[in-house]
Amino acid sequence: MARLKFLLGLIPSTSKIEEAEKALITEFEKLKAFSKSDQLARYVELNENINSAVFAQKRREIESLKYKNSDEFNKEKEYKKLQKAKDITRYFKTLSGSRLKKHFGLDGSDKIKEYESLGKFIKSEEFKEKKKMKSSKFRQTEEYQKFQKYKRLKSDSDIVDFYKFKASKELDNYKNIRDSQRLNRYKELKEYVASEEFKKQKSYLLDKKRFEKSEMFKNLQEYGKLKKDKEIIWYFKTKDLNKFDVLKSRELTFCDEFEGNKLDDSKWIPNYYWGEKLLNDRYSVENDLQAYTEKENFEIRNSVLKIITRPQKTNGKIWTIDKGFVIKEFDYTSGIICSGASFRQKYGIFQAKIKLGNANAKSAFWMLADKIIPHIDVCKTSGGKVWFDFFPLKGNVAKTSLGSRYAGKFYIFTLEWTADKLVWKINNTEVFTQTSDIPQDPMYMLLSGGLDKPISGTTSMEIDWVRVYKFV
Repeated sequence: MARLKFLLGLIPSTSKIEEAEKALITEFEKLKAFSKSDQLARYVELNENINSAVFAQKRREIESLKYKNSDEFNKEKEYKKLQKAKDITRYFKTLSGSRLKKHFGLDGSDKIKEYESLGKFIKSEEFKEKKKMKSSKFRQTEEYQKFQKYKRLKSDSDIVDFYKFKASKELDNYKNIRDSQRLNRYKELKEYVASEEFKKQKSYLLDKKRFEKSEMFKNLQEYGKLKKDKEIIWYFKTKDLNKFDVLKSRELTFCDEFEGNKLDDSKWIPNYYWGEKLLNDRYSVENDLQAYTEKENFEIRNSVLKIITRPQKTNGKIWTIDKGFVIKEFDYTSGIICSGASFRQKYGIFQAKIKLGNANAKSAFWMLADKIIPHIDVCKTSGGKVWFDFFPLKGNVAKTSLGSRYAGKFYIFTLEWTADKLVWKINNTEVFTQTSDIPQDPMYMLLSGGLDKPISGTTSMEIDWVRVYKFV
């Protein structure tokens, strides 16, 4: 079925795949960014708080509060009771009246002392003996004078009122209440019910809309608004979709979008790895019809790298099994780049968007380790076809091919490499699978043009981008 798809050209178009992946990555990046946003953090915080048993309990407590059941109510009730109590009201009436002030003004005064001293004298035996004298004689005595003064003082209105008040229930009440715990409690409650704290709490308890005025209600309103927010709804609807699994399962480890105007020499060398490291020169291999140049056969324009293969006579080195390196005259030139000095990876997704060009030329996206094998052609043209090859360290060569239609346009060529499998794909459609003799050493990438048979004119291999991912 897959083979039929390729024969009929029914695989997804490159542009649609790129558009879909770009949209998916954009959405995924938006999802990751939103997952760290203050807006989401606030929603999660409110959601946890408002849907908690603690919040529900606290809300019930607030809404069920009644002033009549409160400590404030009981204290105010106790205060009003004391305020109306007869002993308390009588105490304050006495305290504010003039009689108490006048009483304490006379108490201990010379006038009272004199009156009480005269009264004591008149009750004495000495005075009683004197009073037995004839009245004419008695009126001439000092004792008589004292008696007269005593009578005057006894009828003095101030003294009369002083002793009358002193013997009153009013004064007794005053003295009983003055330093009592009852009066202290009254004063304490009076001060409390007059305080801002009491007034505020009483007003709060009497307010039937107290929950609506609470911070909890504000949080509830904010939560309700956030819950309806389009971004929040989108996030929770989207975050667990399996369409992001492919992005979550990989991590970009190498990328070149060819956005400059020359090769990035921190990523690529325009040579074979061993040619650069040991020979310090470029070379071709036996049966190649092209010599590789340093830069003449590369062109970067509009973020696309062209590796150009053209008719051009030149001398260069070639490696042969019998003679080693020998000088040869070539009729063609081309280019090769590799990541051997900068990037190698064991397992992962190796991917490039490539237009291979003339299917009779030898354009290739391939991989090597430190030796000639294992050798993987992620894609290669030769003999009018597009090839997918595997040359293992041990075992048989595995290969398959498709027609030239897959060389003339841009396609996304992919190799998925795991510990037990190699899978080749074009535009996410599986072409070929290998499950034996899987490489177990890090490998690097090569992109090269060339020829194994003569062609007329110039051809080029075009590379829009190269990306490598590791599995996570």
